[in-house]
Amino acid sequence: MSKKRPKLDSDDRIKIHACLERRMNVTAIAKELGFNKSTISRELWRNLIEKKAKVTTCPIRDRLIVCNTCKKKGLCGKMKRYYNYKEAEIRTMNRRISSRSKPKLNGEAIKLIDEIVSEGVRLGQSLHHIYQSDKTLASLCSERTIRRYVYRGILGVKRHQLRRYVRFKHSQHQVNQVFPVKDIRVLLNRTFKDFNRHVASNKRQNIVEFDSVVGKREDRQAILTLTFKKYNFQFGLLIKKGNSDSFVKTAFPICLCDNGTEFARFHEIELNSLGEQLLRTFFTTPYRSTDKASCERNHGLVRYVFPKGISLNSLTQEMVDDAFSNINSYIRESKGNQTPYDLVRAKFGQSFLDKINIKRIPNKKVKLLSVI
Repeated sequence: MSKKRPKLDSDDRIKIHACLERRMNVTAIAKELGFNKSTISRELWRNLIEKKAKVTTCPIRDRLIVCNTCKKKGLCGKMKRYYNYKEAEIRTMNRRISSRSKPKLNGEAIKLIDEIVSEGVRLGQSLHHIYQSDKTLASLCSERTIRRYVYRGILGVKRHQLRRYVRFKHSQHQVNQVFPVKDIRVLLNRTFKDFNRHVASNKRQNIVEFDSVVGKREDRQAILTLTFKKYNFQFGLLIKKGNSDSFVKTAFPICLCDNGTEFARFHEIELNSLGEQLLRTFFTTPYRSTDKASCERNHGLVRYVFPKGISLNSLTQEMVDDAFSNINSYIRESKGNQTPYDLVRAKFGQSFLDKINIKRIPNKKVKLLSVI
């Protein structure tokens, strides 16, 4: 039995987009992603965005495959082709949905089902009651198929006519949100899928999750938080809100951040002044807080001290250090009734805690109340 051919997912399309921005050809892209050349070529031709024009030939476009990086595209009157991973994902999902949404039953069978179901719904009956009451329906299809036909509008009965439909929340398919990074090339080998793959082969390395805590929308400063996932330890630094120049040089092997504007240059911390790679940086999936759950869970404690909707402009670094000293001295049941402070001190030593100005607060004096 032959193996099932793997399909491209949203992360793969992001990589294709990033490779095209780096002016890589189909052969190089296929090698980078580990797919066959025909798979990459088919993906491009299926999902290219074309802008028609009278002149269709262009040697520059044919060499670069797309016009994404062409310097003359603003003034060019020739036919253009663009590739965007977001549009490619939408088109792919629409093709999959449309190919599976067509009913397999013939018109006469659907008409018979419609008559039986419509009569039952008119009398206030549920689909289950209608299906169990008429053996003809069981010979044609399953109850689930009838419900699917109602939801898709194939039958005359509308979904809101079902007695209990409006009482429950119905999940609708949503395409993955777009990455807000300015330069998509930085996502190459830095997506959350790459993160999971890297962690699986480097299980003993420490993971540090980066995020920011904001107060009001008009605030000038925010708190950059660094979370040691393994120990639930977190400390914070005051930064200029949304400023990509405020990122921190670290020495931790695996760093994970979200897609905020303050992390637009986050990938630059990988290299030292000599161009040598010191660590790896990765980005989470857009609008998916579960990708760095430890960080988000600790933010619940941070909000005890810095509530939402309260301005952070009056904060000083000393106030932030004191707040995180109390948070890290808070006993955690999940860590065997130990504090994050004690776990980190045992691992990295007292000198590390002294450098980041985090102190041990006695258990009975831990205070998690608003300071502003």
